[in-house]
Amino acid sequence: MESLETSLAPYRDRRLLLGLSGGADSVAMLRALLRVGAVVAAAHLDHGLRASSADDARWVTELCASLNVPCEVRRVDVRAVAEKRRESLEVAARRVRYDFLARSAKAAGADVVLTAHHRGDQAETVLHEVLRGEHATLGISRRAGRVERPWLHVSRAEIRAYLAALGQPWREDDSNRDVTFTRNWLRHEILPSLTERFPNVEVALARRADWDAEDERVLSDLAAALPEDADFSREPLGVLRRFVASRLRASRLTFHAAHVDRLAHALQGKGTTHLTLPGRRDVTVTNGRLHAAPRTWPMPAFDPPPEAVLRHRRPGDRIRLPGGTRKVSDVLTDAKVPRGERDVVWLLAVESDVLWLGLDPPVTSVALGASPRPWDGEMSEALRAAREAFEAGEVPIGAVVVRGEIIVASAANTSRRSGDMTRHAELEVLREASHVLGTPYLTDCTLVVTLEPCPMCFGAIVEARVGRVVYGADNVKMGALGGVRDLSRANFGHRFEVVRGVRARECGRLLEAFFEQRRP
Repeated sequence: MESLETSLAPYRDRRLLLGLSGGADSVAMLRALLRVGAVVAAAHLDHGLRASSADDARWVTELCASLNVPCEVRRVDVRAVAEKRRESLEVAARRVRYDFLARSAKAAGADVVLTAHHRGDQAETVLHEVLRGEHATLGISRRAGRVERPWLHVSRAEIRAYLAALGQPWREDDSNRDVTFTRNWLRHEILPSLTERFPNVEVALARRADWDAEDERVLSDLAAALPEDADFSREPLGVLRRFVASRLRASRLTFHAAHVDRLAHALQGKGTTHLTLPGRRDVTVTNGRLHAAPRTWPMPAFDPPPEAVLRHRRPGDRIRLPGGTRKVSDVLTDAKVPRGERDVVWLLAVESDVLWLGLDPPVTSVALGASPRPWDGEMSEALRAAREAFEAGEVPIGAVVVRGEIIVASAANTSRRSGDMTRHAELEVLREASHVLGTPYLTDCTLVVTLEPCPMCFGAIVEARVGRVVYGADNVKMGALGGVRDLSRANFGHRFEVVRGVRARECGRLLEAFFEQRRP
């Protein structure tokens, strides 16, 4: 009896709303809250699912009147709501109930809503999540917004004993015996059988929910810190599952554990995976990027020929590429564009002759001059600087800073020649770019460097507010963008886009050749 009231002591003198069904759990919590000195208002929702539900509402009203507790009662035809929204009765009832509690709390001036969920409810929920194959078994949360559940550690038997000691009756809901509802089936048939073999199963399941919730918070924080352009192939699947789940929730998508797992695995690969989620919503992972919402396809960033028309694809469209003429439909298929999005990709065409196709990166016809690979030219300049460093006996790392389409600064590593190990290519080029542009902040600039920056250079990039970093080879000893540790995941007050692996093989071979010369 003391333990039930002790857990409610923090609510002494607080104004709160209690969800009061009339069942043993909520009635016990009402009596306990009054005994510890809380300022309680009650709210009772009649779901309209049973002939006796009106009697329950009347009983709750009379109980509250006898205890001088304000009580709001409302009746909602939950079955009609479920049919209209195409929800299960259980889902519809839960949503309607919490909407009603939120409105009632506001009307009562309560800053917290309490529900009387207990350890048995927690065990049922965890078991249900396991059987459904949810991506995480979190159970019932102790706190969600203004809703708090202080009795999740309390057993059903303790609650019954508490009521017996007070001589307090309660209402039994006949529908709680209906095992066609999954939760009732678990409560009355499955958990009793498990308890015969494992007497502490309820405690064990509740503890599992607590531990999993703690793990979920840690893994979710790691997932939240992942930048959109992270190298997901290096991330643990446990973090990627949380990353995927958070993005799907943000896009208001319905999903199951199998969807999360498949998409997380797809992020680690380089191919394309299409999934159709419940509700016929398509999700795509391509080249390590998750597209949970329809993509925005690029439009031309140049003045098109006067005779060209900007439009979407039509039957018979073809594009001339260096390897020959191809159907646009085949190009879209090879690019793994989801079927539902192929008709919204922009293109420039003269009749059926396509000059430009707005993929990412765009595909350009021979007639316009095939586009080079993104950052190819800028990396050529960085490699040129790196080769000069090689000839001078320096570790061959080169870097350039680009603003728009203009290279504003170029530099190479000079650490050996200067006897100063801080004279890395990135630091040199950032100093030069700031001098040329007359500002220490390079927010609208891109740093292109042949080797993944180290932690020291990462700090300079953050301080200079560089907008984008493009690098070639991975730095497996000192890499700060994933080679050793991805520092961009930490919140330093500035985030920048990262493009990895541009001409990585050339950049890496130059470094290998340098160190090969110096081996005894």
